[in-house]
Formats: sequence, C-alpha cells, structure tokens
Amino acid sequence: MVIDKVGPIKNGFYALGHASVPVYLMDGKFPALFDAGFVGLSHLYIQAIKEVLGERTPVYLFLTHAHWDHIGSAGIFKRTWPDMKIVASRITREILARPGVIDRVISLNQQALDALREWGVTPFYEGPFIPFEIDEILGSSKSYPVASDATVEWFASPGHTRDFTVYWIPEKGILIASEAAGCDNVPEFLVDYDVYEGGIKKFIDLDPRVLCTGHLLVLTGSDVREYLTRSWETAEEYRRFVEERLERGESVDEIIEQIKGIDWDEKPFPKQPLEAYLLNTRQRVLTLKERWEKGLSNRKS
Repeated sequence: MVIDKVGPIKNGFYALGHASVPVYLMDGKFPALFDAGFVGLSHLYIQAIKEVLGERTPVYLFLTHAHWDHIGSAGIFKRTWPDMKIVASRITREILARPGVIDRVISLNQQALDALREWGVTPFYEGPFIPFEIDEILGSSKSYPVASDATVEWFASPGHTRDFTVYWIPEKGILIASEAAGCDNVPEFLVDYDVYEGGIKKFIDLDPRVLCTGHLLVLTGSDVREYLTRSWETAEEYRRFVEERLERGESVDEIIEQIKGIDWDEKPFPKQPLEAYLLNTRQRVLTLKERWEKGLSNRKS
C-alpha cells in the first residue's frame, strides 16, 4: 500500500503533521518520535502527537540527520516536553555546532513558509527556529525500548549526508529510512553515491513491512520492495545522465539546469522549496563529478 496521508499506519505507529514533511511516532510505554520537520508545522505536529499520547510525554526524539527540514521543530518539542531526550549521532551534534549552520536552518525554515502558503497549509506557525542540544549520542545504546513488543535499533547510512542515521523497529518490520531510501523519485546521495546505493540494497535485504520516507510517502507490504528497487534504478539513471554530460564536456551549472527542468519545473506542488532543491542538486552533481573524475584518473593510470 502507498500511504500519502497522515494518520495511523499500523500497530501503534503513526505519520503525523503534514504528509509532505511528517513526524513519525511509535507509541508504547516509552513513546518515540522520529524527526522534527519544519518549524512552520510545529503546531500541527504537537496537536497530532497530543491527540495520540494525551498527557503522556514522548520519551525520545530520534533525528535522522541535521538538515533544516528534519530538525525544524525539535527545539519547540523540547520546550513542550522538557523531559524528552533528543537522540542523534555524534556527527549530527558536530554539524549543529558549526558557525553558520543554525543561520542556514533559520533561513530555510523561514523560506519554507512560502512553500506552506503554496501548499494551502493554514494556519502555520511563524515563530523562529529554536536551537537545541542533543541529549544523548547514539552509541551509548544499540537499541532503545519503546514497548513490550518494540525496540528501536539504529545504524549509520552516510550516503545522503555524513551524519545520516536509519532507525529500524525489527519486531514490527518498520524502517524509518527517510532520504536514505530516496525521495519523491529523486535519488538523495549528497555525499557518497556508492554508500547510498549500498544502503538501499541493505534495506531490501532487511525486507521491511513498512518503509517511512522523508517526505510524502509511507509504503507497506509489497510496495516497499517495489519502491526500494525503483529508488536503486533511479539512482543509476541519474548517475548515467550526469556522467554522459560530463563526458560531453558540459559544466556543472549546465547539468543542474537540465536536471531542474526535468525534476523540479514541471512537478506539481507540494514540492521542495527551490533554494533547497538547487543546493541539493548541485551537491548531487558535484558528488558524481568527483566520482567520475576519480574513475577517469584510475583508468588513465
């Protein structure tokens, strides 16, 4: 099944807030949230979480990576539930401590308000991004209990970003892979194409019953394998497209403009804000260019 709406998924697991940028919730004795979306959607997330949990507090907020559209509401969640632990990788904490990163997160979340208007989201929260601390670094525990029949395991998958972490609930076959599994028919290897592709193959081997992407979709049943297979094929097609143009001597900017015309210009809303899309597209093309040049150098030597 392809699920493109928020609400209950199965067995106490939920996609909440807005389907384009959901927050995931695994309910149980120790409820766990996964990612924190946009600042502008924080009121929707909190309302939806409280509708499930009532007066109970989420025990964990697990972050997949430090991108602006996955950490936007984390500080607001922490103010709402001060006892909640924000859990992420050591690299995520290092990224968030860099000068300029928080400024970029603030700027992109502010620009996302225009996207929310275009998507028809009303009302939306117009308050600022609130910086936050990571309470627990992944590594101190390999798994976290959520319920008597559910634990959260994690593993690094640094193809989309260096800090990327995937979460796996083996008892229920739920994989929170976010962009590590691709997104909206766009491959998401920003830092390492081969690690990204290898990650997708690993996800297929896990044989999840539920796959949670970063935006728009949750897949269940046979649609999980079909989606992952298509994500792998899309990455291959993207790589070949870029390499063919590099072979012809086209510039990075020329290639980006061609990709934008195919991937972004004709796509209906909701879609990624343009500045964020262009930043990611440039990084994908540069990652493939570096890989191609390395292969070219190896062939000549």
